[in-house]
Amino acid sequence: MWTAFLLTACSGSTPSPAETETQAPPGEISLPLPESGYQLVTPKHTVPAFTEQEICSVIRLEPKADEQMYWVNSLESLVTEGTHHMNVMMGEFSFLDAFAGEGASEAALGAGVGQYPCDELEIMERAYNVFPSQRQNQRITLPEGVAAPLTAPMVFIFSHHYVNATDAPVDIQAILNIETVPSEAVAHVAGLVFDDIPDLEVPPGEDRVVDRTCIFDRDVEIALVSTHNHEWGTCATVNHYDGASDATAADPFFVNKLWEQPPILHFEPGTFPIAAGDGVTWSCHFRNDTDRTLINDGTADGEMCVFAAVTYPSPWSVEYVESTVATGDLAGLVTLMNDVMGPCDTAVTPTESTWNTQDADACEGLPQTESNVLEP
Repeated sequence: MWTAFLLTACSGSTPSPAETETQAPPGEISLPLPESGYQLVTPKHTVPAFTEQEICSVIRLEPKADEQMYWVNSLESLVTEGTHHMNVMMGEFSFLDAFAGEGASEAALGAGVGQYPCDELEIMERAYNVFPSQRQNQRITLPEGVAAPLTAPMVFIFSHHYVNATDAPVDIQAILNIETVPSEAVAHVAGLVFDDIPDLEVPPGEDRVVDRTCIFDRDVEIALVSTHNHEWGTCATVNHYDGASDATAADPFFVNKLWEQPPILHFEPGTFPIAAGDGVTWSCHFRNDTDRTLINDGTADGEMCVFAAVTYPSPWSVEYVESTVATGDLAGLVTLMNDVMGPCDTAVTPTESTWNTQDADACEGLPQTESNVLEP
């Protein structure tokens, strides 16, 4: 259930003047309209010179005609150059207008449609990241037959974090293209895993490697993985974890040394199955060259160590999802959302790290993982 702001028409229909793609002036951003689906564009926000801002756009996806849901198989985002990250989030409040009436989402979130400093919204306890993006141009593709459901109307939060280190104001904006597929083309419902290490701490002038193991409680296939950290991370790594032996593989299958542009590694179907009880261990290798302790405080002056993945199949069938939406079963939707979007089933600190936890140079000789996409 992934995203939206200004909703353009599905291909094959006639867009209104406001929905027609225009040539972007120099310095602005634009994406071609998707062949089948939607293009979503946030309003501009001005970040003053020498400031850091995280602006949250609360938006409502309006239904198109009498359609209640769509199946999403591919997404592409474009954001203003220099963006630190742009995340799209949703929570239980997202569904309420559709199933409890107008104004229910606003009442639950405590904010209506509009733009707010993110620290004015209590989003950490109420929302999941469903499309995390740290690249200026990012594309996510799911395997054929795998898709995520999106319902309408639905309320989302676009969180756009920008650090303006220049002496001039910068207008920031984000575009998201959503490619859709028909219901009959969907065999498996996709699930999103997004987990962090909230208690990380790197003392001044020291190296630290922090790890967590993400354990799955059922058999799944991994569709894609990525990570997120800040500038004091020399690299991030992801290794396979074997539950039977409680051991993490010595060699990582994902290595990122470019904290500003983490790759997204996609897997063809059948290439990365995870058995129940197994999982992955993600690690962030930090070098703190400052005179202060780095902690996970949610700002660019702190650090983070995030693991993100898309898995399939989810515990729920396509038929169950569609019938839950059609019948307006709000409790069923909330249960479904909590099962297919959120943190690891189990996240534990490894009993023994694969890395020297006092040395941030372990990735020096390892090849950088490159982003890829699944072609149709």
